[in-house]
Amino acid sequence: MSQKPPKFPSTRSVVVIREATEEDLRLMASDVIRYLPDGLFPRLGKRFVRRWMKTFLTQHHGVALVGVTSDAQQQQVGFLIGSTNQIRHVADVLNNHKWGLLLSGLMALSIRPRVLLHFLRTRARPYLRRILRRTNGPIAGANPRPATAVITSLVVLPTLRGGGIGKLLVEEFLNRAVADRAALAELVTTAGAAGAGEFYKKLGWTCVGERHSKDGTPIHTYQLSLP
Repeated sequence: MSQKPPKFPSTRSVVVIREATEEDLRLMASDVIRYLPDGLFPRLGKRFVRRWMKTFLTQHHGVALVGVTSDAQQQQVGFLIGSTNQIRHVADVLNNHKWGLLLSGLMALSIRPRVLLHFLRTRARPYLRRILRRTNGPIAGANPRPATAVITSLVVLPTLRGGGIGKLLVEEFLNRAVADRAALAELVTTAGAAGAGEFYKKLGWTCVGERHSKDGTPIHTYQLSLP
């Protein structure tokens, strides 16, 4: 468990990095929608985001971490979700949560006609292919590909950024990725000042590609080789 005194303007509380719980998901979902609004999932509302984020708590390769103050208030000041093996995590989610997520997503789309139209234009075909595709486990005796760990979302409250909380969350995630024998860590962030590229560069990550998201937003891919 990692600890760091954050740069609070009015308190000396220590921030503790710990496993997220279901009780943390409500605030985590709200912060995703507020601070990471790009993409489809935040547009589907808090109920869907909570259900999606719960898969990072329940699946073997999922990682869900929160940073909280060590005082009596236990204020949540940041979080990270990701996976130590992205291929296996996605397969596990599709095997165990596909229909629940599908139903929740359809319900969210049914009351958001603009989001539904945007989904049909930009994502319907690839999502349908993924849902209908069979998800089998690894073939016995096959030589597995080196695992890639992926940071899906990282949020630190804006008033506390620069105090080292994000670094602690990333370091704890990387420790878990190494323990799970991942060979590479990867993430995607919005290009330019709107993204977190400079933050990751300071931590030693390298920008390896640029493309546009399904919504037309320029995004950068960052990678970090793991020992």
